[in-house]
Amino acid sequence: MSSRIEKTVCWRCFIPVGCFAILYIVGIALPLEITGHYHNYMSRIWNWTEIAILLLSVYYIIKAKIFQWEQTAIALLLGMVCLVALFRDSRTADIIVTSICVMVSFYAACRLYELANVENTTIRAGVTESIRYFGLGAAISIPLAFLNVFYFSLSRQISVGNVLYSAAFAMKPAIAEEVVFRFFLLAYAYYLLQGKAKKRVGNIYIYILLVIPYEMLHYPDLFVESPGWAMVMCILGAVIFGFPMALLMKRRNLQMAIGMHWLIDFVRFAAGF
Repeated sequence: MSSRIEKTVCWRCFIPVGCFAILYIVGIALPLEITGHYHNYMSRIWNWTEIAILLLSVYYIIKAKIFQWEQTAIALLLGMVCLVALFRDSRTADIIVTSICVMVSFYAACRLYELANVENTTIRAGVTESIRYFGLGAAISIPLAFLNVFYFSLSRQISVGNVLYSAAFAMKPAIAEEVVFRFFLLAYAYYLLQGKAKKRVGNIYIYILLVIPYEMLHYPDLFVESPGWAMVMCILGAVIFGFPMALLMKRRNLQMAIGMHWLIDFVRFAAGF
């Protein structure tokens, strides 16, 4: 009986990986002209992935049949903060979809933590503690932030812009990407594993789910032009940026992961990249 349960859990864990692989391949194979709204493969596959996660989140919210006002308020706040991107980016529809996905996937992740019977340390932290975690995450990422700027400076000249504007806009990718592609997927992985998998195997699966798809979403256009170089960039991005953020998310909380992500993007935007 135990073996049968473990096999079921194993197959369930492969479903999101397989679905993402299909979505990614289709997103690259289809000519961009078919979906004129998107200006490159990355924006198209990224948006499709967000919509898929949004639909999955709605399913688990309905399945849980529980409503929490406090978590709803936090979800709304996070989604509203993401809307600051409207002041910089003309892709209004995509940003609205992202903001809605942030709200829904955050709330769904809270439900999945409960369904998986795993402690949600993100929700348990108060306002003061959340600010402290955010600051710690930002402080940890200082070397990575300047390494990131150094990489971009190899091909373009640094041009310092509006620092306050860059700081505000950096909140959008920091919140959206950490909530949708790590906080939700971490909760989803806990739910799929159901405590049946061995610890080492479960941890490997979690880090694969939190790191690999996110990194691949950055390089579909490069995969079309140069698959080998795209693989190199995915590996480097996963080791230098993706894994540390996933580690903070899993071992600490969402606040620290957002802090790390925010400073890296803030420094890059402020440097003109």
